[in-house]
Amino acid sequence: MLNKIIFFIFFIYLSSGVSLSYSYELDREKPVFLESDSAKWDEESQKSTYRGNVVVTQGSMLLTGELLIVTSRNNEINRMVITGEKATYKQKTVSGKIINGEAKKIQYYVDQSKIIFINKAVLTQTNNIVKSNKIIYNTDSENITAGDKKGKARVKMTLEPKKDNE
Repeated sequence: MLNKIIFFIFFIYLSSGVSLSYSYELDREKPVFLESDSAKWDEESQKSTYRGNVVVTQGSMLLTGELLIVTSRNNEINRMVITGEKATYKQKTVSGKIINGEAKKIQYYVDQSKIIFINKAVLTQTNNIVKSNKIIYNTDSENITAGDKKGKARVKMTLEPKKDNE
């Protein structure tokens, strides 16, 4: 009887983990909502420009800034570049953690699952913090690359030890 209860609890745990991962993947399939003070669409170049208090949401993803340029290919968004004194990014990861990012410029390559934070970049996940002039974040693998190849951009990290109750 105890084995059946343990198996049932384990099954529920696995099922909930799969559904969390599955719901994250659905973010890409959800519509993109854009809000701004003004907007302009150029059909020929498939570029749109949004100015003033820009807010972009797609599922759990949130982008904010002052200026957003969206580039599309075959009527599919492939890149979003958002800028501002403090452009921000927030999204729930595959593992269920919340990642927050900020920089003066954020380049989101939707088709490559890659986000580049440029100029005063900060990326935070739980209590771990990465600061650099350039941070590259892969949304699929959750891998982070910071600094530059020439070693001229310093990288500062704060890594919190795992707590006993986590």
